[in-house]
Amino acid sequence: MTAADRPALRLLFRGPRGRLLAALLLAEFAASVTGLSYAAVLPVAAAELDGLALYGPAVTITGVVSIAFMAFGAYLYGRIGAQAQLGISTAMLIVGVALSAGAPSMEVLIAGLAVRGVAAGIMGGLGMGVLSDVFPDAKERERAFGLYALMWVAPALAGPAVNGVLLVTVGWRASMAWPAVLIVIARALMSRYLRVVGWQRPPDPAKIRAPWAFLSIAAGVLVAQFGIASETPLGVAIAVAALALTLAVPFRRALRLTVPGERQAQAGGWILALVCGSYFGINALVPLLSATYLDASGVIGTVLVSIGPLAWALFSAGGLGARVSARGSYLLAAVAFPLAALGVAMFAVGLTKSVAIGAIGLGLVSALIGMAMGVVYPKVMTLAFERFRGLDGTNRAHGGVVLGVGEDVGTATGTTLLAGIGAVVIGMGTGWVAGLAAAFAVLLVVAWVMAGRSRLWRP
Repeated sequence: MTAADRPALRLLFRGPRGRLLAALLLAEFAASVTGLSYAAVLPVAAAELDGLALYGPAVTITGVVSIAFMAFGAYLYGRIGAQAQLGISTAMLIVGVALSAGAPSMEVLIAGLAVRGVAAGIMGGLGMGVLSDVFPDAKERERAFGLYALMWVAPALAGPAVNGVLLVTVGWRASMAWPAVLIVIARALMSRYLRVVGWQRPPDPAKIRAPWAFLSIAAGVLVAQFGIASETPLGVAIAVAALALTLAVPFRRALRLTVPGERQAQAGGWILALVCGSYFGINALVPLLSATYLDASGVIGTVLVSIGPLAWALFSAGGLGARVSARGSYLLAAVAFPLAALGVAMFAVGLTKSVAIGAIGLGLVSALIGMAMGVVYPKVMTLAFERFRGLDGTNRAHGGVVLGVGEDVGTATGTTLLAGIGAVVIGMGTGWVAGLAAAFAVLLVVAWVMAGRSRLWRP
């Protein structure tokens, strides 16, 4: 795609579908604000409620429950329509926020986070399904998907300062509750503009597909998290085995049963899992290395962790990645991600020798994975909906669910294998960390070579 072929932003935001896109982007912005806010206040809430022992489950519960309920998202999308789906999810979100923000104990707070997970799960596939429907042109759809990354830039840059002020002035309960206002406003706008564009629910009745597969995925991810938390060799081995089994059986089955016959969408789920595992695994290890070896205050880590998202947004939201062909985006990702993991291994050895060199090296790694993510992430989401037929009750929300579960499973796998195990071995010295990163690089080389045969990259 040349620069002239790249759809202009004014075209994307023109008319009712443009306003719908703006509402979807506002919802993504609200989600980013919420995620960063919860990350900041959860440690404070756990300490005040004497629940530090339950901090680990509190961090993971929303994501795990969300995966478990993803199978119901496409069902609601096809049975009652996107607007009703929005209403149910929003009502559950408000209940979850009220439980968490008003929690008298850590157990109640976790229950609220679990309800939020249900609300997120039953929204599964809606945003991607709607966008792929109102932007049938692949070039426009890729540019629209690429704008999502931009919604994380401002919260990522301003989040630490804003959350710090809120915690000091209004406390953790109000800090946990206020982002829900943004979400409600965004969803109200989404519902309104869905009516304006004349969106109608799919004509074929939807079914709840593969619910036990999604529950099994959630269980496998949960087992892996507790295995890593044990900080024992046996626990780490159990975590790795649980993730491998999850990918081999329930994840594979969930993709096949959610979009039967849609081989392109199934391939998109697998590739997006690999993309997110590559990016988020490395991105989660970088600040951990910085805090351990470079700067215990976390200042350098804060800078390093923002480089990846900024590069991602530049290449994704700016539409620069849209100029790269499908095969070209694969080749870029297949080289950049393993090279970045190898870079972490190389710089890990010298982290204790020079703070400046270590910071620059990890900064280059973050920029490299952000660039690759900015190109390949929207490309995969766009290609997954090419040749989508939607037969026998399969609607575009099913395709969105496949991509959503691929993103979640890939993120959990990558962060567990690299950052999770890295947190266990980091006290043993930089040699162990370097060996882990090198092993991850080899794993990525093998995985990306296999991914090169995917039908997703075929014209």
